[in-house]
Amino acid sequence: MSDNDVIPRFFKVFFSESSSESMAIPMSFNEYLEDPLPQKAKLQGTGGGVWTVRFIKICNCAYFTSGWSRFAEDHELKDGEFLTFVYDGHHTFEVSVFGHSGFKETRAVVETVELSDSDENEEQDSSIDADSDEVEEVSKSIYPVSSNETVSDAAGVSSMEITGNPCFTTNLKHRTYELLIPASVVNEHGLTFGDSIKYIDAEGVMKGERGKWADDRNCFKGWNRICRRNRLRKQDTVICEMLHVRKEVHSVKIRVIRG
Repeated sequence: MSDNDVIPRFFKVFFSESSSESMAIPMSFNEYLEDPLPQKAKLQGTGGGVWTVRFIKICNCAYFTSGWSRFAEDHELKDGEFLTFVYDGHHTFEVSVFGHSGFKETRAVVETVELSDSDENEEQDSSIDADSDEVEEVSKSIYPVSSNETVSDAAGVSSMEITGNPCFTTNLKHRTYELLIPASVVNEHGLTFGDSIKYIDAEGVMKGERGKWADDRNCFKGWNRICRRNRLRKQDTVICEMLHVRKEVHSVKIRVIRG
């Protein structure tokens, strides 16, 4: 058995609809990842460049987030192209791209320049900072949202990177205008809620008022706007991560897994 046979690796097929802004790592690869997960990972391309990305875990699934979109854009990834990720066991992945022809391609070739250590660190971290700014900006979306419905809250968006929070999954239902928090999750984690929460998705932050039910169930309005602006379909799965302070939930971070 050669050394290459024992190096952890996985492959993914790129689809722009689900992988342009983030890339999910197969859950079967978790055994090779460090615990706790590093906050950043480095992606080393065959063209000689290195991209720094956020590295987070939600509901036992690890993702490359902020910075991944730049990697995908620089490598001009297209639907159906094949990527392999070779892991060094710490925080670096060597990424190879195989085009539609089936051959390994060298892309995003960088020019060799002399950099000091401080310049190199600053350049690598810039991919995180730039994409973080994009996440913190609340966009108008393709579906109109009135100004009094949208909340710009940079502190809330920063908390998207918190891991280990209670979460649940849902999908597109007939009752789209309210998000119902499963009672089993609330009871298991001893969660409480105020009069409103913030929905956090890739578009930004939106406020949802608490609904009123005779049986005191925990549900929040405004969910239909989240469904519309994320173009949610019946086959999609939505991961809802509940961000809280001392068990009082203040935000629900949303990630859509396309079916």
